[in-house]
Amino acid sequence: MSNTADVSGKIIQALAEYLKRDAASIQPTHHLREDLGLDSMAVIEMLYRIEEVFNLQIPDQDLVGLTTVGHVVTYVEGRVAPAPARSAAKSAAKTAAKTPAKTPAKTATKKPAAKPSTKSKKA
Repeated sequence: MSNTADVSGKIIQALAEYLKRDAASIQPTHHLREDLGLDSMAVIEMLYRIEEVFNLQIPDQDLVGLTTVGHVVTYVEGRVAPAPARSAAKSAAKTAAKTPAKTPAKTATKKPAAKPSTKSKKA
């Protein structure tokens, strides 16, 4: 799935099936609402379908930026690829989570010694 054409093709195919249109008629520059005629609910349904196809979850705060077919493709590519880099990051995160953080041993805090008075006592 790391292939850009594969991600793009799957997204365009999902849109084509949803819209009951020929996939060749859907371009990355098409705006989901203005060009493809999707209303708010239809956009959410489509993104849900894309979540299922790519086995990912799109947080609500990310929905605002997904306005064109190209935006959706770029977003999904970033989430599903590159797999090796993501695996390395996950491994590093797991290792960090399993390895307890090394904290320096607590040392007793010493108060500074009292300085001898420099004033001489007169008898």
